[in-house]
Amino acid sequence: DNAAVVIVINSSEMLAITLTALALAEGPRPLANSRRGFVAQSAGAVAASAFVGVSPSFAGYVTNLGFSGSSGADADVDKDLLSKVSGDVQKVRTYAEKAKALATKYLADPKADISKDLAGFNTADIRTVMNSVNTIFGEDFQKQSDRMVRNVVQDVAELEILAQVKEGTTRSDKKALSVERFIVKLDKDFEEFVSFIPK
Repeated sequence: DNAAVVIVINSSEMLAITLTALALAEGPRPLANSRRGFVAQSAGAVAASAFVGVSPSFAGYVTNLGFSGSSGADADVDKDLLSKVSGDVQKVRTYAEKAKALATKYLADPKADISKDLAGFNTADIRTVMNSVNTIFGEDFQKQSDRMVRNVVQDVAELEILAQVKEGTTRSDKKALSVERFIVKLDKDFEEFVSFIPK
């Protein structure tokens, strides 16, 4: 009368179980190279999860550290708050216009003196007004908009250092390229943030 229970395990599942059992049996052990060991362990875990049809992300591994592409429609905007921070919205738009003008000027003449132009970008004020405008967005979207604010502030900080030149000298070609990179980035980062603000 004793019933026999039969569990059918396919070959890939058996391999995954075997690998797991071996790892548990060996227990933790020191590795000659901790970074190489971590990569090897991670690769092994991902491979094992693939055999049983489990995605790496489900198994606890991060597969995407960036943000997916978004459009203005993705931002949840509080219209009441938008009207309250309209002054800061205009300031952000003005900064964005200055960034675009700076990019146009510099791309036309990479040797141009842009110190006076950069003086119009106050990092403390930029952070304040952008954080103010940032409150109009929903909590989920703020994970992206927070990144945009940080990017703009970092761009300005980098440019304040890179754009400096000794009196009587001009920028080297290498430094000119670095300045160009952050000027173009500043323009694009402002443009991205402003694109989510309703007109």
